[in-house]
Amino acid sequence: MISSEECFVVWAPDDARWSPWAKPAAFVTTVGFLPIEPPSARPAWQLPGIPESWTQAAVVVDLPGSEAVQAGLLLAASGFRPVPLFNGTHGPRPVVDVEPIVTELGRSAAWLESLRLPTDARPAFLLDSRRSGTVPASPGDYDNRWVVLPQDFPSAALLRSHAINEAILIQRGRGTAAADLTHVLLRWQQAGLRIRLVDLDTATIEDDVRVTEPSGFRRAWYAAIALLGLRRNNVGGFGSTIPEQTGSGRTGFYG
Repeated sequence: MISSEECFVVWAPDDARWSPWAKPAAFVTTVGFLPIEPPSARPAWQLPGIPESWTQAAVVVDLPGSEAVQAGLLLAASGFRPVPLFNGTHGPRPVVDVEPIVTELGRSAAWLESLRLPTDARPAFLLDSRRSGTVPASPGDYDNRWVVLPQDFPSAALLRSHAINEAILIQRGRGTAAADLTHVLLRWQQAGLRIRLVDLDTATIEDDVRVTEPSGFRRAWYAAIALLGLRRNNVGGFGSTIPEQTGSGRTGFYG
């Protein structure tokens, strides 16, 4: 077993360049410990060939659940630093099931640490493509839905100052990036970063993707609208129980 705090340090070492963007939310568990496997347990998951041309790239992995972690591990084996941006916490009756993510983060911690990645390794930012939920949230559910905002990622200027000139999005099926992620990618593109799209369903790579301007792009009110209806957690990230109406017929609620 490994403590959740120790696991987070493995995934976001203090001296790693991109650790300030890592999110601790998924590492917060009720038991405080996570299962771990020995370093010899290499990830079995496969990703289509990682081109050598990715040497000056930042990667954004937007895949469902633990698949995002597994892709991050495979990228780590090619020299990338996986940066977990999972921002939903754990709870009973969750709208988004984060347990597979939590388990995979703990299970692979020893293997990731054994790689001894350099502090300036290129980043691979990991997202859960199910973050906005796939079913409506109901009273009594633990609503841990979340979105990404531009401030969740380093700026294009910072990336380019470290010789990163392109961004590669890895996802499944969807022809374009998720709506919240387009606010990030378009900023990067406008600042000169090349955008590539990898579709794992078709095993294809699309070069020089043109990101379509999303609703509310660069509007001052965008963040407030994007976060409307989401539930912040007191330990950071998102997640809290939706109150249920009491059975007394009055308007009182309990959480």
